[in-house]
Amino acid sequence: MPRTQLSDVAQGLPSADETIAESADDRGPKTADSVTRSRLSRRLNLAWAEHLLLLTLVAAFAVKGLVPAWRHLNSDFPNYYLVARLYRAGYPLERVYDWTWLQRQKDHQGIDQGLVSFIPSTLPSALVVAPFTSLPPLQAKHRWLVVNLALLPLIALLLARMTKLGWERVALLMLLAFIPLRNNFLFGQMHLVVLFLLTLAAWLFFRDRGLLSGFSLAMAAALKIFPALFLIYFAWKRQWRAVIGLAVGLIAVALISVYLFGMDACLLYVHQVLPAGLRGETLDPYNPAWNSWTALLRRLFIAEPELNPSPVAHLPRLYALLQPLIHSFIFVAFMWAIGSGKRHEEAAKLEWASFVFLLLFLSSQPGSYHFVALILTAVLTVDYLLAHKRTVDAGAAVAIYALIGAPMIRFPWAVPTGWQNLFFFPRLAWMTALGVLLLLILIPRSQESLQARFNSKSVLLAAVVLIVLTVSGFVSTQRHLTGQFENYSARIATTPGGLLASNPAVSAAGIVFTTMTPTGYAMRRQQNGVAVDMTEMGGDWLHPTVAEQADSAWAEQSTRDGSRVVRLELDSAGHAGRVAIDAEDAQEPVVSQDGQFLAFLRPVNGRNSLWVRKIATTGGTRELGEAREIAAKDYNVHEATFLPDDRIIFSSKKSGRFALYVTAQSGDMEELRKPTCSARYPAISPDGRWIAFSCEQGGSSQIHVTDLDGNHDLQLTSTDCNSISPMWANDSKHLVYATDCGRGLGLTALAQLTVFR
Repeated sequence: MPRTQLSDVAQGLPSADETIAESADDRGPKTADSVTRSRLSRRLNLAWAEHLLLLTLVAAFAVKGLVPAWRHLNSDFPNYYLVARLYRAGYPLERVYDWTWLQRQKDHQGIDQGLVSFIPSTLPSALVVAPFTSLPPLQAKHRWLVVNLALLPLIALLLARMTKLGWERVALLMLLAFIPLRNNFLFGQMHLVVLFLLTLAAWLFFRDRGLLSGFSLAMAAALKIFPALFLIYFAWKRQWRAVIGLAVGLIAVALISVYLFGMDACLLYVHQVLPAGLRGETLDPYNPAWNSWTALLRRLFIAEPELNPSPVAHLPRLYALLQPLIHSFIFVAFMWAIGSGKRHEEAAKLEWASFVFLLLFLSSQPGSYHFVALILTAVLTVDYLLAHKRTVDAGAAVAIYALIGAPMIRFPWAVPTGWQNLFFFPRLAWMTALGVLLLLILIPRSQESLQARFNSKSVLLAAVVLIVLTVSGFVSTQRHLTGQFENYSARIATTPGGLLASNPAVSAAGIVFTTMTPTGYAMRRQQNGVAVDMTEMGGDWLHPTVAEQADSAWAEQSTRDGSRVVRLELDSAGHAGRVAIDAEDAQEPVVSQDGQFLAFLRPVNGRNSLWVRKIATTGGTRELGEAREIAAKDYNVHEATFLPDDRIIFSSKKSGRFALYVTAQSGDMEELRKPTCSARYPAISPDGRWIAFSCEQGGSSQIHVTDLDGNHDLQLTSTDCNSISPMWANDSKHLVYATDCGRGLGLTALAQLTVFR
């Protein structure tokens, strides 16, 4: 062992005089010397064990984390890379949270990845990898991995400077978060950058540089929102310089985001993505992989036909009570234990560590890589405990922390139904154990301190805050959930575990729609309660459309060569037969009721123009007319539908909000006076009397129906979720639409409703 390490070990031992004094009454000097040597031996053995464990973890991380991360794109890095590349190319980014739109851009960019999504990421998070977007995706990830590797020693250095553990023990604690670190590299995530900024903020804070500490946390919040909640901690501790630094930093991030990405994209994030993220409703909210209280309570007490068909019971009111009650109790307990008064530096570090843990513990959808931030908690906590010679508590903290960072325990005999869901949340159980341990450490041990902490004023304040948070959370959650489950009985084309079904097209032969598969997007047809795949050809298949005849369908095929509109001839089983390309460089097709005209969109740097062409069949021969532009890219057309007389109604975002326009094929165009809301997804009834559309109001979209003059508006949905893409049945009395009610944001299922009886 190096001499410096021996001296460090020796410094941690009691002196020989102290040992002799302690045992002078019943043991001689030789016995005292042997005790000293025994202790030194144990210390040396512990040091060698730590060395061996550290080397083992480094080797395991290289083999299981770094090497496969270097070889493959995996899931998350392509999301950041794609959005950064679109930003550098000048695309407007208000549609990056649209699942199918982003998938199309992925195809066109030639990124070898099955599925992409930017939900729930912040817009600034894409800028971190923007310098690498001139490279191919895998080479760009290589650069990103090098950046992450460079951050590891910087984080270790900051942690070593803040503690007395030494760099080896810091490194060991960092690598004990094995799965979080491995997955951060494997998926190309941002959380190591967030950990660096959190650690830098802590280092600055404990050097009385609260303003800079707040700025560092604001930069972390630009990537992942949760560091912004340090505003609560700083205000509670009356650290006003840190409050000012964080608040000013957050305002600066918001202003820069508006400048870089535009107001529309930022408002979309604030109104839809952020609230859904706080509620745990971005990706599949029932997935046990999240291992959060929110996900567990959803698995137990909220049913969903595809994602969670077998809970203990469908009890939304109980969920609405327990979810805020548990979170409020945890929050109040930790803030009460932390206290509002100033404490010495070692205790302040423990409080900082506990607040970082609290933010992770309360997170609604934490991925395994989120727990990289727990490294800061572990290092500061273990340093505090060892400094106070509480080795048993330190050992317990390390053991629980290592279990949180280890692979999740699996129970082969259990299935995630009913109460057996409890077996699928082991990380939540270990986090709960660590939370209990931190609370016991935070609460003072002396009788005087306990009496002061449990005085009537503090207990009453905690109780009042708990009641207020729980009641307000219950009311808010109950209001949000009201009506979301009424569409369950009207669901169609349900598939166990199905994450997305959208863009329905209705014909006499059944409903054709887009569905998400593990490797991309495909077309299915639902008939007599059975959904069958329509094509196995390459690429993603989006936005199907059908005419009155049952033997034809059109869809967009999206590949690395661009998008094209393809005509499919269907057999009686619903499978695609002969294929004809009816338009190149075209997407989101819609066909007239008689099948004589085809309208489609052509994008130019993310803004769509509207085109139409004749596709008549004469004497058994198909005739394709010349494609003509009807609406230029300035209209930024999103969706279109044909009137019975072959005029077209389309949605446009020409003047900052969505409006509906009607145009003849000659190009004569006018904006409809009504609806006055921000309207999308127009659909004309087969009898030509009614138009259905989706109206964006208050952060959600609802289905409306009105006559063509706009005199009889009828709102058909009113829940705090999105109902979009209405399509009429042939009888002009029923609608099929896509809804994400009871699901994740934008992860729609198909449902049917009756408009007229």
